Amino acid sequence: MKPNIAGAGLAGLLAAHAWPQAEVFDPMPEPRAIHKALLRFRSKAVAQLIGIEFSEVTVRKAIWERGKFIAPSIRAANHYSAKILGRIEGDRSIWNLDPVTRYIAPESLYEQLVESVGKRIYWGMGVEFAHLEAPLISTAPLPVVLEALRIANDIEFKRAPIHVARYRVPKCAVYQTVYFPDPELQVYRASITGDLLIVESMSEPDTLEWVHVLEPFGIYTLDKVEAKAEQRYGKIVPLPDSVRKPLLAHLTSQHRIFSLGRFATWRNILLDDVVDDIAVVRRLLRASEYEHRLHFS
Repeated sequence: MKPNIAGAGLAGLLAAHAWPQAEVFDPMPEPRAIHKALLRFRSKAVAQLIGIEFSEVTVRKAIWERGKFIAPSIRAANHYSAKILGRIEGDRSIWNLDPVTRYIAPESLYEQLVESVGKRIYWGMGVEFAHLEAPLISTAPLPVVLEALRIANDIEFKRAPIHVARYRVPKCAVYQTVYFPDPELQVYRASITGDLLIVESMSEPDTLEWVHVLEPFGIYTLDKVEAKAEQRYGKIVPLPDSVRKPLLAHLTSQHRIFSLGRFATWRNILLDDVVDDIAVVRRLLRASEYEHRLHFS
């Protein structure tokens, strides 16, 4: 039996390309590109799945603190982690400033994906998680699914919203990222993709912060604001595997729900990783309950 897909965000639209007969259900009344933060890809996997050409670029990175560039350090990494997660943990990307090859999707990626999936998307129609007629590939946030199924647990799903602002930079064609670990600033990362400046912060930055944001880039003029948005599920603290895997196993074995994407599995992954997870979901859809238990163990 062909699966259905819950959610027409980027992860759900990737799933719709992997299962070209599947129908997609989203509670939003119409298409809306929610993801406004930085979006770069580490491989060509997503481009190959969806059949859209990405540009290969070299990205250069730096850390800016208290008016100067600094080298990666324990202090800077801990400040950065505390700023975006509210706690000090893990190896964040701020540790590695080496130039890297990345693949850049067209800015209209979301709109192109929606158009290519077309009439298979049912807008304004949520999913009844407790009453499924077919297997479901869910990209909905894990706590939303658990609440809909009335699965009681005392797990704290820690997350923090982020604010994103986009601006055009005149006469610019570079690929750069600057990290801002300074605890006194709301902005934690700013990136230029071509001529698009994307500024990400934990709350709306005040006017004075823009001096700190633009100075490391050597930029003094910006064109019009392209977009401003708040992303409710901006940063998450991933669940430990000992908690996360039993939950996902229960959803799969007892409810035929196959979780896909960062928020559905509540772990920090990239869209590149979603392509790998699609292959896993394909196997699980064909597997027996015994094989499900083996996988999640």
